[in-house]
Amino acid sequence: RDALPVGGVERSNRFPNSSYFLDWTTPKGALTWDVEVGEPGEFDVEVDYACPEKDLGATVELSFLGNSASATVTEANDPPLIGAEHDRTPRAESYTKDFQPMSMGVLKMDKGRGKLTLRATEIPGSQAWEVSAVRLRRR
Repeated sequence: RDALPVGGVERSNRFPNSSYFLDWTTPKGALTWDVEVGEPGEFDVEVDYACPEKDLGATVELSFLGNSASATVTEANDPPLIGAEHDRTPRAESYTKDFQPMSMGVLKMDKGRGKLTLRATEIPGSQAWEVSAVRLRRR
C-alpha cells in the first residue's frame, strides 16, 4: 500500500486503507518502492489483482537491480466493489474488491538498495490489471 504509482496508474482513493491501484492503461504505468535488501536471496512473488475477461493477456514484470520475474495475466477476476451496502452515508474512503492472488514466479534479489518496480510490459486490452497488494516470500 506504500507504493508510488507513476505513468498514469492511480490509487482508488487518496486514503490508503483498503485502496488499490487502477488506471493501468499504458506500459509507462508502474508501481515503485524504495527497497533495501540486506541479504540476497530468491523470493516467491504474489500479486493480489483484478482483471476483467476482456482485458486478459497483459504481460507483467517485477524487477529489482537488473533481475526480474514476469507472468501473463490469464485468469479473469472481475469482482464488484464491496462495502457500500453497509454504509448509511457515502464514505470518503475507498471501497474495495475481492482481489485474488496470482503467482509471478521467483525474483532473485541481490543485496543493495534500489527501486522495486512493478510494470506491465504488454497491454493487449484497455488495461493491464488492478492491484491491491504485492507479497515477496523468501524461499
